[in-house]
Amino acid sequence: MNTLVTLTASTRSRRRSAAFTLPESLIATTVFTFLLLGIVGANIYCMKWCQIGQNKMLATDSARKAIGKLSDELRTCNNAIVGNVTNGVFLAHLNNELQTGNGLMIYPTSSTNSYVLYYLNPTNQSFFRFSTDVGTTALVAQSVTNTTVFLAQDCLGKVLTNNQNNRVICCSLQFYSTPPQSPAANYYQLQTSVAPRALN
Repeated sequence: MNTLVTLTASTRSRRRSAAFTLPESLIATTVFTFLLLGIVGANIYCMKWCQIGQNKMLATDSARKAIGKLSDELRTCNNAIVGNVTNGVFLAHLNNELQTGNGLMIYPTSSTNSYVLYYLNPTNQSFFRFSTDVGTTALVAQSVTNTTVFLAQDCLGKVLTNNQNNRVICCSLQFYSTPPQSPAANYYQLQTSVAPRALN
């Protein structure tokens, strides 16, 4: 006995609509490719900006910590002197000279044999901290572009020409660096002003 299967019109139309034609397949593939390229491009773009932000944060993190430490040492010090460091030698400014420079000598106690020296080396644009307690020099920050880091000011912000007793020490670090994988250059600045609590 032979069974005769007859297809109705609705079954035929369902079978025809179940497959894509060649133009439909090409259009669907093209749209999918553009969508995939857009997602990958947006991901790469976001990763670049994430890297730029990470470079900024890493570059300033150690400097922030150091400026926090510098602030604490200045608040509790016995005396602080602004000057210049040339060839590893600190020269303090005399009276009637502007109290600005690339070095700051901090005396925690009345003993002049124990001190902390913060200074900028302009040749390699690096900011260092030297302590007689440890006896070693530590790198604080790199890519520092300004040559005058420390200022001694009065309460109104005027730069002093002497070592008056109630002075405020201002520290300013300006950075300029070009991060890898991006042509965008970064410029940023860290600044603090601290007055010693102990008056001479």
